Amino acid sequence: MPRIQLPGGASIHCMVDDFLWPWDGSAPVLMMHGFARNALFWNRWVPAVAETHRVYRPDLLGCGLSDQPPPGYRYTPQAIAAQIMAVLDQLSLPPVHWVGESSGGIIGLLLAAAHPERIVSLVLCNTPARIPDRIKQIYALDKANASEAMRAYGVGAWCRETLGYRLDLEHASPNVCDWVVRQMDRTPPDVAAAMHDCFEGVDTQPLLAKITAPVLLLSGDKSPIAAAQQQVFVQALPNGRVESFPGVGHGVNLLEPERCARATLEFWRGL
Repeated sequence: MPRIQLPGGASIHCMVDDFLWPWDGSAPVLMMHGFARNALFWNRWVPAVAETHRVYRPDLLGCGLSDQPPPGYRYTPQAIAAQIMAVLDQLSLPPVHWVGESSGGIIGLLLAAAHPERIVSLVLCNTPARIPDRIKQIYALDKANASEAMRAYGVGAWCRETLGYRLDLEHASPNVCDWVVRQMDRTPPDVAAAMHDCFEGVDTQPLLAKITAPVLLLSGDKSPIAAAQQQVFVQALPNGRVESFPGVGHGVNLLEPERCARATLEFWRGL
């Protein structure tokens, strides 16, 4: 799997799923995981999507199999965007279909606004325009903020305590719940805390009107983080539409992966 060198010597890991003939010219797909997660969260999407597209799944710095950042590293939207631009440039990728989950969708919006020539379309799963204040308070547990809670209790314990806001527990099997906690616990507390501080401060609403790429929004209509904001997206985006999953909370990318992949492929065929 490729490793993408970043300025300063660190590298990020990128899974590549390529089952096409060399001459196949379909637009590549970049799948971006959410906060403190990794490329494995897209595994169930890949069989359907990779039939017609090459799939690239990077791990952000500090996540998955990517290198850890130096102590005291500060994540910013600009630094994260630079990581993704390094992937696109070093792999010589043409404009991509972006598929992002939660904060991975936020990253896609930021890139589509800053580098519209690199993004063909956006598929946003469980993505809010900003993290609601109520969720910030819940994620803080009994600390001042979420980053302090992660440093105090560890990412796995914090994730377990707040899992119902990240994954619909009525629809998720115990195996899925345990797997999500274990995967997120791979991210060191200081890394997760710094990353969360970054995303807590991002508000994409002022950017939406300038994003001209077609956007498909996939969300459960009971998501405590994203459901209420889907109409904000539709009203502000020049070319956006919602596919809602009735009766489902957060985490449709994991709870309904095959359905999400089918909806995504249909969206791309209609462009």
